Amino acid sequence: MGGDNPPELLFEAVLLAVEQHSPTHTFVLLATQQVVDILHLQYMDRLAVKTTARIEFHIVDDVITMADDPLSAVRVKKSASVNVGMRMLKKHHLDAFISSGNTGALIAAATLLLPMLPGISRPALLATLPTKKKPVAIIDIGGNLYCKAINLVQFAQMAAVYQRCREGVNCPKIGLLNIGVESRKGTKELRQAYQMLQDLSLRKEVQDGCAMKFIGNIEAREIFDGRVDVLVTDGFTGNILLKTSEGAAAFVVDQFEAAVKNASPKILVNGEKKDLLKKFDYSEYPGAIVCGVDGLVIKCHGNATPCSLYHSIMGAIGLAERGLVRKIKASLIS
Repeated sequence: MGGDNPPELLFEAVLLAVEQHSPTHTFVLLATQQVVDILHLQYMDRLAVKTTARIEFHIVDDVITMADDPLSAVRVKKSASVNVGMRMLKKHHLDAFISSGNTGALIAAATLLLPMLPGISRPALLATLPTKKKPVAIIDIGGNLYCKAINLVQFAQMAAVYQRCREGVNCPKIGLLNIGVESRKGTKELRQAYQMLQDLSLRKEVQDGCAMKFIGNIEAREIFDGRVDVLVTDGFTGNILLKTSEGAAAFVVDQFEAAVKNASPKILVNGEKKDLLKKFDYSEYPGAIVCGVDGLVIKCHGNATPCSLYHSIMGAIGLAERGLVRKIKASLIS
């Protein structure tokens, strides 16, 4: 509810995920009665199958739209789907909550209704981008327009655990996005964060062997070389970086498809082409994670398609099974 695309379209993603899991899994759909009635009518045959994961419909009375003021809407619309979902997550009735609705409202609801993790002062959005090696985790990509140095350090710690949990990186390399590699480059906050990350990296190496390794400042052109596993930045810069990368990737894919349209199969076989296009398709990657709150919250694009929502669902299941939030909490306490 609350995204750019109608729930009836996005429900295709839910059904696809449901059909791939056993009855031990339960998918809880939060929607208005009107939407639930439409889904039952439109997908009657597929909903009648009992050999797959279960679907529970949870009726809500309100929806926060993209046009709503995030904080005001969260406070006024108590029975909106995002608020109801957060309360269910807090009570452990859910293992993960996924939304393609209003980003500001999602972060506000998570911050107001869920406990913060130990030592974390602000939540942040984490997303991944492909590189020449493993995907890089970028944090923050829109949760905070302005960040203090301590916030950036906290973001690095959470993203490092994410990379260890999802990608199996034993000692994630941390980079700080800046306008140059020298330690004195950038704003006062970036310079302070550089020193703090350097000190934290050395301390973690002594305590934990190698929980994370800070390698210094990273310029934007170096991101896709795969030199770092985690890229730390403020939400304003991170959001522009992410959307610019997605736009550039879409442009490259369009140009690539046009160039090989009439090419011989000897130059590029269909399988290779499909694999290459998937690598640049951001809908193939799980949504952004709201890091810093005591609960697994996933944010999809506002214009999420069934494909991108499906990958967000599958990503959420994997992270819940690996205990991402529990591991981040344990890392922060230690």
